[in-house]
Amino acid sequence: MPSDAGRTHNRRQGDQPLQLLPLGLQHGHQAQWQGEVEGMVRFRETEIGTGSDNMRDATIEDHTDQLTSSGVFNDSALMSFEVTQAGWPSSNSCKVTDISSNPFTETVGAWRDEYIAYGLVSAKGTGTGPDDIATCVYQHNWKVTGDGATTPWSSGPENGLRFDSSKSLGSKFYDEGAIFDRVIPVFSYDRAKSDTKGVANHVYDALYRPQTTYPQKANKVIPGDIWNGRPPLHRNWANYDAAAAETARKNRNAKDAACRGLSRPNDSYQCDEFPFASTMEGAGLGDGNFSVRYVPGAENSKAGTELSDWYGSDRILHNNAYGIFVK
Repeated sequence: MPSDAGRTHNRRQGDQPLQLLPLGLQHGHQAQWQGEVEGMVRFRETEIGTGSDNMRDATIEDHTDQLTSSGVFNDSALMSFEVTQAGWPSSNSCKVTDISSNPFTETVGAWRDEYIAYGLVSAKGTGTGPDDIATCVYQHNWKVTGDGATTPWSSGPENGLRFDSSKSLGSKFYDEGAIFDRVIPVFSYDRAKSDTKGVANHVYDALYRPQTTYPQKANKVIPGDIWNGRPPLHRNWANYDAAAAETARKNRNAKDAACRGLSRPNDSYQCDEFPFASTMEGAGLGDGNFSVRYVPGAENSKAGTELSDWYGSDRILHNNAYGIFVK
């Protein structure tokens, strides 16, 4: 199924065939009808999901079109749409809302150009951990009934949501949100932007030319470039727990030690590090797969603000994985 997947907006489109396979037993003609298709309904389903940056609430909009039917399934046959969901850490962690009935049934003819919407919500306090995290796996199911025959339920692909009530995103962002969690989020810098150019060039070299970076290490492999087989980065929120605070301390100390081996151009420069100080893969990991470089202080501050704002807008929580690229 082609997809346009994102953390807060998600779009999927696919073809749904519903076949009535050997159902001769229902008609009393099992041998005669065995192996034949008595009826079929085929249609295109387009699902658009919208998460939230201020509520534990997501909206799913579904559209059906390009419908064809044959055999015992004419326009007066009935087609049913059902949403199934499974919440974690408990069944109460995710509920379907704002739908008149579930399953929802109309005539096949009505589904030729039909829109239906519903909500998936998670009440505060139904999650787990400091961020009150809950997840939801949901799925669309279809069946058709006509001329005394009924297809089995046909299930579409699963999709997933994550709800949180996190304090880790800063004062610019709300403490509650919902994102689609079946995609790895991606951050980027652009070397053409003058206000972050020094950092962008540093990260570019770290990702794509690690042998040119300092400190030198044979066979240095710096994570983040997930498109070329490198592992992702993981956010480390220092206030999450004692282990996270220790990771942040080790990153800071290892970076400072490495920076002492470089010459500072002037007092306006700051020592930049990659992987970022806010990751679990930073200099403190101790494997030598990192880089430090002096860059203009204003550019370093601007680049740090962009990263922090992206953490907030994409709701990147502690231990969340992400990829990075540089244009």
